[in-house]
Amino acid sequence: MVPSGQSPEPVLSATVLLLRDTPAAGGNASSLEVLLLERHLNSDFAGGALVFPGGKVDASDHRLEDARWSGPALDEWRTLLGVGSSELALALLVTAVRETFEESGVLLAHRDDGTPITDQELRTPSFAQARSRLQARGQHWDWSGWLRDERLVLDLGRLAFWSWWVTPEGQHRRFDTRFFAALMPAGQTADHDDLETTSMRWCAPAEALEAQARGEFTVIFPTRCNLRDLAHFSTAADAWDAAHDGEVDQRRIQPSMVRVDGRLMVQHPYLPDPEPV
Repeated sequence: MVPSGQSPEPVLSATVLLLRDTPAAGGNASSLEVLLLERHLNSDFAGGALVFPGGKVDASDHRLEDARWSGPALDEWRTLLGVGSSELALALLVTAVRETFEESGVLLAHRDDGTPITDQELRTPSFAQARSRLQARGQHWDWSGWLRDERLVLDLGRLAFWSWWVTPEGQHRRFDTRFFAALMPAGQTADHDDLETTSMRWCAPAEALEAQARGEFTVIFPTRCNLRDLAHFSTAADAWDAAHDGEVDQRRIQPSMVRVDGRLMVQHPYLPDPEPV
C-alpha cells in the first residue's frame, strides 16, 4: 500500500460479465454460468486470480464513428454510467467490447447488414491478426480502420450496466471500473488470450465462490462480490434483464482498507463486516 494522500488517480476501465446457460445435471433445467479468466502469475494486477474480461480505456476508444456502433443513445448511457460526457460513455462501452474480444475472443458485433459474427469468421486471418494486434504489449493499435474495412458494427446494446467499482485509496494501482453484463453470442466460442491470461473456465457463480473458499482459486474482493450478486439469478437472461432494468446495485462502490487484529482487510461501504482482500 501507499499513503492515501499519495494514491494515484483511478484509471477509467470496463469489465464484462459474459453470461450463458448450460444444461444442469440430468438435462432437466438450465443454470447460469459466467466466463472467468485466470490472470498470468506475473501480471502487475491480480496475478493468478480469476477475473472477468476487461481493461483500461484507450485513447482511441473515445473516437469511434457513429457508423461503427449501434445501441441506445449515448446521452442515456452517460446518465446511467455517471460520467460527464457522451464521449466518456462511448469510451467505456467500446472498451468493454474491445477487451472482451482481446481477452476471450468473443466479439459483441455484427456486420453492417445485420449479419451475426460466427466462429468461422473469428478464425479467419483478418480477425486473428486484429486480435493479435490488440494483444500486443508496448504498442497501441486503433482498430477503428479494421472495423470499417470489415464492415463491423459494435453492438453496444448487448451490454447492460451491472455495477461500478473503484479501487480503494492507498493501492499502487487504482481503477474506476464499470461492470457490464452481456449474453454470450450464439455461434461464437470463448478462447482465452494465452498472454495476460493462462486459462479460462465457465463457472456457476456459487461454484466459483465455493472453490475460492476451499483455496482452489484466487478471487479478489470485487469479483467475489459480483459473483455473489450474480448467484441470485437462475438464468443468464434473468441476470441481463435485471441489469438492463436497473434492478441490481449500480451505486458507486469504493471499499476501504482496514486492519483487523493486525490483518489487512477490505471494507465494503454498504456492508457491515470487512473481508480478506
